[in-house]
Amino acid sequence: MAQQALLHETIRRYIRTPSFLVRFLPLTRNGLRAAAVRRAFRAEAGLRVVLETFLDFLQEQCTPKECQDYIEAVSKIQTGDMTGREAEKSFGTDELAGQGRHDLLLPNVRLVNGPTKSETRQRLMLTFNSPFFPEIFITSNVMAEGVDLHRYCRYVIHHDLDWNPSVLEQRTGRLDRIGGKVERCGQPIHVYLPYVAETQDEKMYRVVMDRERWFSVVMGEKFRLDARTTDKLAQRVPLPASVAKELALRLEVSPSG
Repeated sequence: MAQQALLHETIRRYIRTPSFLVRFLPLTRNGLRAAAVRRAFRAEAGLRVVLETFLDFLQEQCTPKECQDYIEAVSKIQTGDMTGREAEKSFGTDELAGQGRHDLLLPNVRLVNGPTKSETRQRLMLTFNSPFFPEIFITSNVMAEGVDLHRYCRYVIHHDLDWNPSVLEQRTGRLDRIGGKVERCGQPIHVYLPYVAETQDEKMYRVVMDRERWFSVVMGEKFRLDARTTDKLAQRVPLPASVAKELALRLEVSPSG
């Protein structure tokens, strides 16, 4: 009962938070209107559906321990108009390392990098996989593989590129999982690869995209490393090494004569 009461209080706190409600209804200077709130609850993909989906997930798909972890994690994130030094109260000291000015902190934006403790990473991963905060998750390569971030996200921005396209696919694969938001809403994952034109960034971008295209030419399929595609590839009959050697392009210069 204590966990249930904590979850109820957390939900009530969020549905009074403008930065959370703005996802579901327009906010005006005159404050919330009762009619707008009712429409937000009754909409096809509105607030009520989002909350019920999360509650069903906790009840039907989580073990008691997982359910408890989710509830405790989302209850610890600060909401409301708390920003800057007020929002800092819900940040761990390891989260604040290297973040510069703490007076600019926002509760719905979180950073995970090397100094972030494993228990903090786990807590933020749980909250990001909920309909609550954080809404924006900034991570380094420490969260690039082996974790699931798919339940309420379908947008990925690769702010740093990599010479190997498989690294980018591996990162995107955090969202390409069974039971993700893309399945519930029927919309694709959006991937963005920003770069600064006429710099080393643009050179890297062109090389990475060219490598991905060559993979499609050689392998006859799109370069993907999500769990579903990997399972299909694992079921294939391995290509014998002798055949691979015969089929490989040989570009070396043969000795004269």
